[in-house]
Amino acid sequence: MRSRDFISSSAALGAAASILAACGAGEGDGLGRAHLAVGQELISEAEPNGTASQANAISSDTVVRANLFPDGDTDLFSFQAPAGSRVYAAVMTASSTASQDADLDILDQDGTTVLETDVFNGSFGGSSPSIAGTPLATAGTYYARVRAPSATAQLRPYDLHLKVQSGAPTAEVEPNDTTPQPLPATGWIAGTHSNASDVDSYSLSLNAGDTLFASLDQDPTRDLTQFAAALAIGPFGAGFDIQVDNQSGPVETPYSDAIFATVKAAGTYRVTVTGSVTAGDYGLSVSVHPAAPSVGCTTYDSANVPREILFGAPTTSFINVPGAPRIGDLNVSVRLSHPMPPDVDVYLVSPAGNTNGLFTDIGNRTYPNIDITIDDEAAFPAGHFTLLNGMMVQPELDYRLRWFDGENGGGRWTLTLRDDTDNSNNLGVLAAWSLTICDAPIPALSCSSGDAPSTRLSADFEGGAQGFTHAGTADAWALGTPSAAPIATCNGGTQCWKTNLSGVYNASSNQDLVSPPIDLSGVEAPIQLRWAMKYQLDNASSDHGWVEIREVGGANARRLWEFLDASMTTTVGSSNLVLQESAGWGTHYADISGYAGKRVEVVFHLDSDASVQLAGLAIDDVSVLGCPRSSTGEGGGTGGGSTTGEGGATGSGAGGAGTGGATATSGAVTSGGSTTGEGGATGSGAGGAGTSTATAASGTGASGGSTTGEGGATGSGAGGAGTGSASAASGASTSGGSTTGEGGATASGAGGAGTGPATAGTTTGASPNGDPPTSSDTTAGCGCRFAGGDEPPWPWPAALALIALLRMRRKRLRSRSS
Repeated sequence: MRSRDFISSSAALGAAASILAACGAGEGDGLGRAHLAVGQELISEAEPNGTASQANAISSDTVVRANLFPDGDTDLFSFQAPAGSRVYAAVMTASSTASQDADLDILDQDGTTVLETDVFNGSFGGSSPSIAGTPLATAGTYYARVRAPSATAQLRPYDLHLKVQSGAPTAEVEPNDTTPQPLPATGWIAGTHSNASDVDSYSLSLNAGDTLFASLDQDPTRDLTQFAAALAIGPFGAGFDIQVDNQSGPVETPYSDAIFATVKAAGTYRVTVTGSVTAGDYGLSVSVHPAAPSVGCTTYDSANVPREILFGAPTTSFINVPGAPRIGDLNVSVRLSHPMPPDVDVYLVSPAGNTNGLFTDIGNRTYPNIDITIDDEAAFPAGHFTLLNGMMVQPELDYRLRWFDGENGGGRWTLTLRDDTDNSNNLGVLAAWSLTICDAPIPALSCSSGDAPSTRLSADFEGGAQGFTHAGTADAWALGTPSAAPIATCNGGTQCWKTNLSGVYNASSNQDLVSPPIDLSGVEAPIQLRWAMKYQLDNASSDHGWVEIREVGGANARRLWEFLDASMTTTVGSSNLVLQESAGWGTHYADISGYAGKRVEVVFHLDSDASVQLAGLAIDDVSVLGCPRSSTGEGGGTGGGSTTGEGGATGSGAGGAGTGGATATSGAVTSGGSTTGEGGATGSGAGGAGTSTATAASGTGASGGSTTGEGGATGSGAGGAGTGSASAASGASTSGGSTTGEGGATASGAGGAGTGPATAGTTTGASPNGDPPTSSDTTAGCGCRFAGGDEPPWPWPAALALIALLRMRRKRLRSRSS
């Protein structure tokens, strides 16, 4: 349902005038971006989620930002609810750069039965839906389903607000017309309007950056006796409220209204229910989503103010940001006054030269003062209401602050304002502006084993293609120095890849840049892919860009980044200046630990239609790092141990020699320990020598410890020697310590020594070749981690064995020195 555009005042509200405008107007980021939002904390969807069995589980009080993409997509979200509870949900589609039409269903516990549905009761976007107070009879798992209304429709993005209320609502207490009734802690009210002119107000305290979601059920008894009402939040600016009312067009039963707002300043706010035609009962749910924790965020205020806003020439003001913070999240605060705010177009230029719009032609002459913070994570986009004072808002519909993410934020930032109407009486002033930059360094790869990360790919392209290839229809990928704005540099050096170095990408193209095969057999989690990227693309309804990792040959593909935004151009000023917007150079990263043990390739893709072509994609500095596989997983494959004769040849997992056998049970790798004769040849996992067998049980392998005789040759996982026993229990990454005798040769994870057999116990999830499992990106149990990330379980048995080895070596050295 589209909202009415009106400006009105109410004697019951005193000086608070309710205003609304333009509510019914029609219209990825990628993994690895740190979530450092200063506004509301958003939950992301995980595709596929088109059925109940695939539904994304969410809490009973949350906001989800997702996309209906590709055409005709459906998203399901599951939530828990107690018996007798009610669910309030609404979809904000006003920031979608495609259709703003969505359908919303509340589904029963079978995942298919529709309890209630809505198509256009909402107000935040054309045909956005709202459902308020759906009764949930029994305790269990229910579903919210957001779907495209047709097989050719998309939403990019939408926000789903959902709140489950349980127990009993607090009754309204009159009089609460001019003196608001404090909201209860639950935020749930059962109210009544005794006549059409009644006004009910409720107060609550909010902190700066909090987002409020108010949902009004206008038929709580579900008897089809509808109560036509409007819903407002305030005060903002000089005591004004923003209001929605869905009664101006087709109305679905049961009636509902929903409103959202992110507040710029802490204070006491009110939620107001006003009758528009009739009296009746209602249920009001108000939930507050606190601002996400700010991590590493710094605000920089401009000293280059005030600045007069003149017609014709651009007005500029700058901020110098010290250092080199990597942008994880960027917010912009702007305070200006102008007799005609819709005349003012505002855009931001980063130190790297990226130009991106913030807002154009918004506001209303009734409200000449603009005082807003622009934040991608705010509740709704600028331009949705004509009042823009005291709020945090998203950039206007076609712009995204995240286009600056990943950039080096150090240097001079420039805010530019253009008055696009020739009127000498319409002079405005930029009073103040500031930037908040949340620094998000790429997490360093840290292996708890102490080993340095292993580089599996490092391509800066200064020496050539480095194994990268390209192909496709109208393919224009080329290596060199870009020369056409807005992409006219590389991230580092002078050589990078771009879809046409000297201009725009080709029409009707479908082109891929593919990395050489990347061997991940020798590394384990965490494994990190990094790449630098700059881009400018047309609307994602027409042209598409994405980055994907897959196994060589195409299997098991996973999308790491995808462009889903509007066309990256905008027109500003009286001269209709076309700004070439752009994103980057920004450094992106993704955890690809799920591909450990595989041979993979990275694909950078662009396809286009025949209409508009822009600068495209540019790629530079691609690398893959991972933790070297620990000694229990080293030397994959059975090493061909023998019972009689010469040991195995040089190489990983070389077999031992002698008259004794080497035993390996289920899934284990044993480095050919022998009983009599010389140990295995030089190589990773070489066998030891001695007079007793080395045994490895189910798991990732044992490095062939021996009992008597010299240890294995130099190499990772070489066997040790001595007279003591060595044992490695479940999940151990070191092949046993020793009690007596010299340990294994110099190498990472060298085996210990002892008089008894060296044993490796079960390692959960190990694959038959000794590699870590590949079905998950988790670092649990891998012995490595991202710095600052979750600590995996420590391999205590291996640690104890290593301590024993070190103690034995120290004792041996002492005995030698004596």
